[in-house]
Amino acid sequence: MKNLLINPYSQAQEWCKDYFPDRSLGMMPVAGRCAAEYFIDLALRCEAESLLLLGPTYNEHLAELLYEYQQGALALDYRRGGGHDTVRHLLEVYAKECGEDCLILHGMLMPKAHTLEELQKSFVPCEDDGAADGIYYYKDGVLYRSNIEFYLIDSLKSYFEVNFQVLNDDFYNLPGYSITDNVHTGTNVVIKNDCTLSGPLVLGDNTVIESGATISDAVIGERSLVDKECAVEHAIIFDRTYAAGKLEIKNKIVTPGRIIDPFTGGVLERNSFSYAFSPIQNRSAWILRLWEHFIALVLALVLAIPYLLLLPFYLVNKKSHWCWKLSMDRYPGYWAVLFFRKELVKSHPANEYFVFQMGEIYGLQNTPEQRRIYDYYYHYHCSCFLVLLVVLRSLGKRGFATHVERKRS
Repeated sequence: MKNLLINPYSQAQEWCKDYFPDRSLGMMPVAGRCAAEYFIDLALRCEAESLLLLGPTYNEHLAELLYEYQQGALALDYRRGGGHDTVRHLLEVYAKECGEDCLILHGMLMPKAHTLEELQKSFVPCEDDGAADGIYYYKDGVLYRSNIEFYLIDSLKSYFEVNFQVLNDDFYNLPGYSITDNVHTGTNVVIKNDCTLSGPLVLGDNTVIESGATISDAVIGERSLVDKECAVEHAIIFDRTYAAGKLEIKNKIVTPGRIIDPFTGGVLERNSFSYAFSPIQNRSAWILRLWEHFIALVLALVLAIPYLLLLPFYLVNKKSHWCWKLSMDRYPGYWAVLFFRKELVKSHPANEYFVFQMGEIYGLQNTPEQRRIYDYYYHYHCSCFLVLLVVLRSLGKRGFATHVERKRS
């Protein structure tokens, strides 16, 4: 099997475009890894020399992923093509890439074969042109079809179910730096006290599990945050996603903007969530606002003279590194807070007028997605102490930042 041809879109996959418009099938996470990574594993297991992945559109993120996963002599190629076609016609169109020895995955599927020998023994002569989803093998002008079972993804429900079938299949390589009691834990994972974790479970890199959370039979994506007393069972949480505290997530798919029921197709947009447990929405809101105004007033008065002295230099050198380190650009914002035009600390991802953001206290290089997670966390946990902490640490982060950190921020 010198070559591997993959045509995931052998049939209409409108569910992927409808529910995950920013992803192609190759980028869809399956048990903590992108589907394309499993295709690469298959190519290496078959000792293939090349892998060609087809799709109706060209996804730049998938192209970058394949470039990063260049594996020695294995040539990875991704291009627009394939679709609703027969295997024989694909072999004609891509005759140069397929050659006389080619394994073809027709459809979004993953073989259940655990060894290469098992896969090779499963092929029988194909009597038709290969229109149905399946695993095919083309050798010296003869087309074969495998009678081995496979995991097929052709709907939102099947996508959800395949995640847990792969999660429970010992054959597939799941992500994780360490494995304990069938809990696959990535690097830099923070698990607070009183958490209950039950396998099978995948915790992606840089994930934070707050105290009191209960997680079982689930997949948690990279750089996600599961808040206090959140209960997650038989669910998929995508990368860079915030799961609110005291929220019960069972048999659901959670993305940065949605909660999806894979069985009914129902969608709950994050913007429609109820924030009844947030201090911003309850009776203590006026205390927090008063505290923000007090801090803004102190900063405005204490920094008034330094700001006025440096103002001529700042007007000429607004992009100066030292002006940035001294947060000169933030000073007018303090007065904007006092006149009710801005918030001192961004209290929700939808707010556009703010001076400080909680994500700054963890690093200046956070992506917009990561900062959104911290915004949600602040929305649920804001307090007088947290407001002060965000302001002081944000000023400190800038004050001690290097030129390199500023360029990356």
